[in-house]
Amino acid sequence: IALFGEKYEDKVRMVKMGDYSLELCGGTHVHYTGEIGIFKIVSQSGIGSGLRRIEALTGQAALDYLNEYEATVVKLAEELKTSSQDVEQKVKDLLSALKEKDRIIQKLREKLAQSEVDNILAQAQQVEGVNVLAAKVDAPNMDSLRSMADLIRNKLGSAVIVLGSDNAGKVNFVTVVTNDLLEKGLHAGKLIKEVAKVTGGGGGGRPEMAQAGGKNPAKISEALNLVIKLVESQLKNVG
Repeated sequence: IALFGEKYEDKVRMVKMGDYSLELCGGTHVHYTGEIGIFKIVSQSGIGSGLRRIEALTGQAALDYLNEYEATVVKLAEELKTSSQDVEQKVKDLLSALKEKDRIIQKLREKLAQSEVDNILAQAQQVEGVNVLAAKVDAPNMDSLRSMADLIRNKLGSAVIVLGSDNAGKVNFVTVVTNDLLEKGLHAGKLIKEVAKVTGGGGGGRPEMAQAGGKNPAKISEALNLVIKLVESQLKNVG
């Protein structure tokens, strides 16, 4: 079998192992397989259709790898205050405890969001009979921001809602337009695109819901101040 891309001399050694392997080989590294000793596979990857590449360590290199691995497990056991044999179970217990704490934190965040929603509802304004609420809120991520927008929509019933937040220097925006206002020409995706531009970002989405990001948190308030004019513009364009 010729392996394209390989370079061969006029004569090429053939290495045969039993009745199951016959390979082209320019030279072997050991006289017999017993010299290999420990054989530890450290990685494998696909190199083509139906082909896998296996990388392994042998001999002293394999022994050094296993000793280093054992030392890491022992160190983890000391940090976790358990035995090497119980490290796996200890980690599982810790992950389970963290998951429960995350659940509790999420519940507390939902309560805080509800409280914040009640406080910002008073910021809603009327633009030609349409409820418009644009506000900067405290939300740790886009999911929380969307949840807050849903809470406000449920409270107002009919409204255009634009929320912005600063998440560790990252700007997030969410816009919601209730279905009854779509026929008036209001479009969440077009609104959020213009709002996000002010903070050096961009985004878009569906007429009823859209989200975007930005780069300059200092301009969130400036961006939200445009919402009233943008809503008025969309309403006039349809009229």
